[in-house]
Amino acid sequence: MKNTYLGLFFTSLAALMLEILLTRVLSVATWYYFAFFAISVAMFGFTLGALTVYLKKESFEGEKLYTKLTAFALVFGISVDVALMIFLSIPFYPRFTGTGVFSTVLIYLVLAFPFLCAGVVVCLCLTRFPEKTGLLYAADLIGAGAGAFMVFPVLNAMDAPSAIMLSGAVGALGAIFFSKTISIGRAEGLKKGVAGVFLLLTAFTLTNAVFQPVKLEWVKSKFNSPDVESWNAFSRIAVYPLNYVKSPYSWGLSTAYTPQRRVGERMIDIDGISETVMTMYDGKAGSAPHLKYDVTSIAHYMRDNAKVFIIGVGGGGGRDILAAREFNQKEIVGAEINDRTLELINGPFGNFTGHLDKLPNVRIINDEARSVITRSDERFDIIQASCIATWSATTAGAFSLAENSLYTVEAWETFMGRLTDNGILSFNRWYSPDFPAQLLRLASLASYTLKMQGVADPGRHIAVVRSDMPGKMPSATILIGKSAFTGPDIDKLRAAVIALDFKFVYDPAGYQDPMFRDVIEKAGDERFYASVPLDLSPSTDDRPFFFYTLRIKDLLEGKNFKFREQRFSAEGVTMLLVLMVVSVVLCAAFIFGPLLFAKGRAPLPTGGGAVGLLFFASIGFGYILIEIAQLQRLIIFLGHPVYSITVVIFAMLLSSGVGSIASGLWTRGGGLKASHIAVLMAALIMLLGLTLYFQPGILAGFERNGIGARIALSLIFLVPIGFLMGLPFPFGMSLASRSFKEHTPWFWAVNGATSVVSSVLSVCISITWGFTATMAAGLAFYAAAAAALLIFFSVSRSAARS
Repeated sequence: MKNTYLGLFFTSLAALMLEILLTRVLSVATWYYFAFFAISVAMFGFTLGALTVYLKKESFEGEKLYTKLTAFALVFGISVDVALMIFLSIPFYPRFTGTGVFSTVLIYLVLAFPFLCAGVVVCLCLTRFPEKTGLLYAADLIGAGAGAFMVFPVLNAMDAPSAIMLSGAVGALGAIFFSKTISIGRAEGLKKGVAGVFLLLTAFTLTNAVFQPVKLEWVKSKFNSPDVESWNAFSRIAVYPLNYVKSPYSWGLSTAYTPQRRVGERMIDIDGISETVMTMYDGKAGSAPHLKYDVTSIAHYMRDNAKVFIIGVGGGGGRDILAAREFNQKEIVGAEINDRTLELINGPFGNFTGHLDKLPNVRIINDEARSVITRSDERFDIIQASCIATWSATTAGAFSLAENSLYTVEAWETFMGRLTDNGILSFNRWYSPDFPAQLLRLASLASYTLKMQGVADPGRHIAVVRSDMPGKMPSATILIGKSAFTGPDIDKLRAAVIALDFKFVYDPAGYQDPMFRDVIEKAGDERFYASVPLDLSPSTDDRPFFFYTLRIKDLLEGKNFKFREQRFSAEGVTMLLVLMVVSVVLCAAFIFGPLLFAKGRAPLPTGGGAVGLLFFASIGFGYILIEIAQLQRLIIFLGHPVYSITVVIFAMLLSSGVGSIASGLWTRGGGLKASHIAVLMAALIMLLGLTLYFQPGILAGFERNGIGARIALSLIFLVPIGFLMGLPFPFGMSLASRSFKEHTPWFWAVNGATSVVSSVLSVCISITWGFTATMAAGLAFYAAAAAALLIFFSVSRSAARS
């Protein structure tokens, strides 16, 4: 059995690697919300694989078993490369048109095929060796956990297409181990052939990693050919040719700016959607005067000789650092989480950018900005963030990444706490004149945060200034003072606004746009939030979806699509609901369809089938809900989605694998008792309840610790939960194989089908009610699973006796 364990381990490792890597590629090739596409594709393929085993059981009997395991594992490895080539060759156009629907369905089916093969392998292993279910399920989970862990270092070492090819080679390695179990004639020739394919796939992977003959060329349905392309676990960064322009790239350039000379710029594109520039800079103050005319720099007119903290150095190609230097600020600290961005700016393009890391009075920290500020005891005169956000998806579960932990009440309380007494928090976003939802929500967030800190009149602490760029969408900067803005502060700001031909949206002692005045005065009033067209309530760490001001209920009612800022996010929420409907329909088809077409097997008893269905569906829903709730909670605590997915998925799958191994202590020799089930499931439910209630407060108390301590604390929560969550599945399969052996693939398919729905359901719950509600839903499903398992135990014993 050793080779079977290893074959399953490497197949599961490769499949989860492929799933996560597809979220990265899809995030770049198409829109961020299609990262869900990868999750749906994977679960769809796995479920089809299980149903193939269920409906074609005669094809996997006797001596055919190991030959089929070898064949499907090998085809999985080959089909990964083939599917990748087809995907990269077709411009992905996911729109509601004939060609859009056709290309989407075609790519869906092409990408699902490798997962179908992997699903056959996993299902055969888990259903054909009932006495070894616990150990095999452990090999499956531990392999998947290792796959999640490998994504981070692999993407830091090679581009995403090459990393996907590597997952195919790892799948072929699984086929090598399965082939070692074959004893029929010509086995040696087959083993050599499998080994040859593995070596060929490995060589193809390494060749592509070095020379990149196969790469991502279609980005957002457009042909893409940058000068430099660099991948890592955070993003795909593309740098385009040098361009000299009279009108420099800007988020809000003043019409008062008079070009003195052309400015050298290189466009940077992050994940095909977040654009910014690297500005040519010779290292001397005064070399980039246009930055003093940008609305993002307005805070510098109010504070001289300031100590400045820049959130997201690389996202603006270092522009905010250069701007602070143009104002001769005394000290500049910048935080940037993406090390590859810093490597490009200060490495190959260091001479172009003036080597930001070597500029006097400039200090750059490679870490997540909120984590840096949380752990720091320094105080700053200005904390600045200019259009910091990304729509890209860096983990499985796209909307868990679309939210941003910089835009929550808890984050702003931290920022305000790191300001000097006269310090200013400056955030900049695009300003849509028809309904500037993002700026209004920032105003709501600012006012509510100030109220939470005991400020009686938040309006005196807030100012909003916007640019006026003819023919372009303007941007606006909101300024929040630690103390109320004084008369001299307002005089300085008004003088700058007049000189730069900007416009006040909210003057703390003058003109105030009625919408902004209402939002600031009524921040925290739920009745007010219910009365406005979009969701302007302040986002929190538990519900941090700042950019999703279009509520799901509005979408269902067909309201508020007219606002410009909502068109993009509306597509994401629409796709989420479409995926939800499609997932439910497919789930029902996968569960009940096979029972109509299955031939040659005893009918599934009505009572046993219903209880088994409830149990396997409940743990399918419950596991994914708990896992995604933990992913989302720990994104903020650990500082980035990449850290969260590495720690959460690896820890939970590994500990669940250990739990599956431990399940043999109770299931071996048919020794499982109702008392065992009751005690262990009660322990799981109690632990989930304690985590639901106490985890947020405990995490908040450790925010200032280093990343090592934060990971250790995360593991303290995750490992016990994962261990206990690894027990129910082998318990259920042990009972099913004892009394309903012919139907065990169907039960496995039920578990997979409900996981498809759960992955989308978790995000719907999180967006609407928050992560705590998602966790509570997972707890409820495990409570249902506990009751169903006890009944299933009784039903299976009765069936075995009869």
